[in-house]
Amino acid sequence: MGNDAIGYFFIVLLVLIAAPLVFWIGSVLYAWVKWLFNDKSKLNASYSEMSDFENPVKENITLKYKIGTDSNTRLVLCDNNFLEIKELFNEHKNKGSHSFNLEIDSIKRGSYFLEMTTSNQKITKKISIEN
Repeated sequence: MGNDAIGYFFIVLLVLIAAPLVFWIGSVLYAWVKWLFNDKSKLNASYSEMSDFENPVKENITLKYKIGTDSNTRLVLCDNNFLEIKELFNEHKNKGSHSFNLEIDSIKRGSYFLEMTTSNQKITKKISIEN
């Protein structure tokens, strides 16, 4: 085998190793630049959230929540097995901040879950009631 053949062999080997590496680095850089210049306000535009509250709950509380997009919104009280005990509301809500007054007088003492469902998300919060 001559020196030319060995030289060609190393060139082919270098291309076979370097080309995928260069392609991968280019892809990562492209994705990073695209993310960097993307409009962040559109990310999670439909995200919803429910604020935390202090447990245990000993008196009526105001639940605060945000809806990221106009949506049918349902809030239910569930037991520890996530079986529905009481539907608190089920209605169309507009995008934005809302609140709901949770009256605990008719709810037995114990641990429960509040489950809020929108068109694209389900949020669950544990609530302990001591009345």
